[in-house]
Amino acid sequence: MLNKLVFRNVKRCFRDYLVYIVTVTMCFSLVFAFNLLAFSNDLRELSREMGNFKYAIMFVSIIVIFVIGWLINYTMNFMLERRSKEFGIYMLLGIEKRDINKMFVRENIILGFISFVISFFGGILISVLLTGIIMRIFDMPYKVNLSISYKSVILSFVYFVVIYVYVLFGRNRQIKGMKIYDMLYYEKINERGIWNNKSINVFSFICFIIMGIVGVIGIDYFCVNIGSSYISVIILFVGIILIIFSIYGITFSLGDFILSYVLRCKGLKYRGDNLFITRNFVSKVRTMGSTFGTLSLLIFMTLSCMILAFMMRDGFLNNVNQYAPYDIIVDTLYSETFDGYDFRYKLDDYREYIDSYYTIEEEFSYDLYVLGDSGSDEENPIQMEIKELSESNGIFQNDVFISLSDYNKLQEMLGRDKLVLDDDEYFIHGALNLKEELEDIGKEKYELNINGVLLGLRDVWNTNYLEGWGKNGMLYIIIVPDDVVDGLMIWNRFVVFDTLEETSEEFYNMISKDLSRYEYNGKYHTEVINAIRVRGYYLAQNRSFMTIFSFSFLYLSLIFIAVVGTVISIRTLSDGVKYRYRYSLLRKLGVNNDRIYRIVRKQVFINFLFPVVYPLIISIFFSISINKLLGDVISSEYMYIYVWIYSLLIFGIIYFVYYLVTYFGIKRDVEE
Repeated sequence: MLNKLVFRNVKRCFRDYLVYIVTVTMCFSLVFAFNLLAFSNDLRELSREMGNFKYAIMFVSIIVIFVIGWLINYTMNFMLERRSKEFGIYMLLGIEKRDINKMFVRENIILGFISFVISFFGGILISVLLTGIIMRIFDMPYKVNLSISYKSVILSFVYFVVIYVYVLFGRNRQIKGMKIYDMLYYEKINERGIWNNKSINVFSFICFIIMGIVGVIGIDYFCVNIGSSYISVIILFVGIILIIFSIYGITFSLGDFILSYVLRCKGLKYRGDNLFITRNFVSKVRTMGSTFGTLSLLIFMTLSCMILAFMMRDGFLNNVNQYAPYDIIVDTLYSETFDGYDFRYKLDDYREYIDSYYTIEEEFSYDLYVLGDSGSDEENPIQMEIKELSESNGIFQNDVFISLSDYNKLQEMLGRDKLVLDDDEYFIHGALNLKEELEDIGKEKYELNINGVLLGLRDVWNTNYLEGWGKNGMLYIIIVPDDVVDGLMIWNRFVVFDTLEETSEEFYNMISKDLSRYEYNGKYHTEVINAIRVRGYYLAQNRSFMTIFSFSFLYLSLIFIAVVGTVISIRTLSDGVKYRYRYSLLRKLGVNNDRIYRIVRKQVFINFLFPVVYPLIISIFFSISINKLLGDVISSEYMYIYVWIYSLLIFGIIYFVYYLVTYFGIKRDVEE
């Protein structure tokens, strides 16, 4: 008998549970899809670093479990609220509380299991799509492969069981502690606001805005001064805590702040449907303060995760262009000393090895020069000035030079414009993190005297990597006219190979093993990092890290959007039933259906807009701070603008779908 009642209730309440079923299905589809990616052999073989993808996804899944658990717990509590009168009547009819509890638990298990089964098919489709995207990132061919790892299935099922056991255990204890009166009036229990005095609410609203501003400043301070001291880390945590308090505080106090403003403005209060909509909105905020606060926090986390995902994607890809702009670069004078033995790599060996795997389209060698051996500040005026400006240690002791013709050839190979210098000018090609320090030198302040030739500073430019950076901490190169380098000492020589085919990480590993491993005194020595640079290797490494970080943050953001959209949708749909008599009363007062539907659209729109506005504002400043943090590696100083727009666009599209579903759902309830 009990089982028949359970199945009947599942069918009867299916429409009420529909949004919940769709969201749980989508959440577990994402969980299953990312678990499939984590255990995919195809992805693991893309790069050596892709083996860490599995651990990153498993770590993120821990957060996802808590978020989905909160969603399911919230939804079950909502459904208990919707059916509390029904359960109260069952108790009045003599049905024991444990039987009611069993019925509610079984209903949720059935619906949860249905969602979980459907999520397998959704997860497979999503994993195929995401795998194709990752293969595209690695420029690898991809054929759809529907093979399923049993580990991903087991892990997803474990997540499902853990979440539902925990949530159902809590609901079980709650129902056991409820009496008939509690059941009959449970749906009338509302969340209580923290403050009741309106003047205190207005004052608290201003205080929480100030807390948010201080929190944003704290995060920005950390991004600008990261690594400077432990104080910056403390400031970061304080800033995050202040922002969290600010989000919840503004959510609780904003309703009364808006109401007091509308009531004071008579022209606004009596215009159109403002008073009716405002009263409904404020009553909703007062009864859902903590829920709206949590939703606002999740929205901020959603936008933050998307911003970080896009920022890191740009940073990792741009890092390849900075660090390995050419297909292959060989350092012909690089040497290492082991027990007094000076080993030099042979260019001919590298050329022959490269030619056996790739078609060499172009080969170009260039020299870097220094003024002398002493490295004294008197001989290196630019270096001396940087030492005065910079607090960093380990900066190379010599000014390093390259001829204008060699520099322009390197620029030409990358498709860039050539540099034009007069005979009495020089140009500084600087690393990104020394841009401001180099610019502080000033064009008129320094004249270089190189072998009797006076040169004035033309400009300072931070741009993509030029081979030679990083040698003993050398972070800039000085470009001078060709005749100036005559007589200077060659510091290092590099050979650039432009190949017809794309280089690969596998080639780098092979050449490392075959050419850079040599025997001396019965021991094998390997040193390749500074001897050769292969673009394909750095592409694979950066693409791997980009995929790991970007997809992890994307995973979180999609889960957060689903949770936010579901909770708002469920709560708003409940209003369609709870306040149906209000719309019926409006009809009796002569309000036509078109105007009622317009009121419904406004109410739904405000419900969806309210938790978004403040997190949206904070996310703008967050993106600016992250832009400062990653300024040395991202491709543009205005990247935060594009990233914020992309994040808002993706969030807005998914969020708008939830809005449409909710609007048509509540419109249907109002029509009945």
